[in-house]
Amino acid sequence: MLLLQPEADIRLKRLITNYKYIQSQTGSAKVMAVVKADAYGHGALQVSKSLSKAGIHGFCVALISEIRELTQGGIQRPILHLGKISSDELDVYKSGQVRCTINSTEDITTLEDYGHQNSIRFTSHLKIDTGMGRMGVCYEELDSMMVKLSGSQHIKVEGIYSHFSTAEEKDTQYRDWQLKRFKKVVAKANTILTQVEYFHLANSAAVLNCPAAHFNMVRPGISLYGVTPFGEPHDYLLPVMRLKAPI
Repeated sequence: MLLLQPEADIRLKRLITNYKYIQSQTGSAKVMAVVKADAYGHGALQVSKSLSKAGIHGFCVALISEIRELTQGGIQRPILHLGKISSDELDVYKSGQVRCTINSTEDITTLEDYGHQNSIRFTSHLKIDTGMGRMGVCYEELDSMMVKLSGSQHIKVEGIYSHFSTAEEKDTQYRDWQLKRFKKVVAKANTILTQVEYFHLANSAAVLNCPAAHFNMVRPGISLYGVTPFGEPHDYLLPVMRLKAPI
């Protein structure tokens, strides 16, 4: 067939092969596929449908619009919203399928007020900044946040997570320091927030090179699509996208 314009050929069988490899490396940990930015350009809805059929636990997105695309497209697996909570779009969390991320005390207030007014209970994940410096509750505020959430009537904390800053680097000193901090977070949660089910820290790099960071949930992104964060091909991960263009 004559190729008239550039095309991206998405090979979903390879996506499933990559997912199965990642699951084999993480044991019983639940896999939450990161499908933000249109699944890194691979088509979020089709990627999510394929991974759902393969038995993946759920998905992570960054934007409210990405949540609506998946839910309106028929995705029924859990969805974790990694982005900031918007008081104007809290309806996306009402069914319980979508988990919101708590990054601050203001988020707690927003959720509590809405939950009280509408008689609903939100399912959330608490994000702790262990050293990334991007989003999340300050490590020093950890105790007070957990105590506040433990008494909440309208917020269920299903998970606690953080994000590595340098997991793809050969020098693991900073990564290991963050991991040590997160282990302390887990220990405190097991005392204060005993209802928490999931702890997750591992991104693609940590999935591949730091088994100690797997806990019972992982968040692979680019590795699912056959690309490693280390700048070199992987023996078992297959590129999902193939670009074609007329000469």
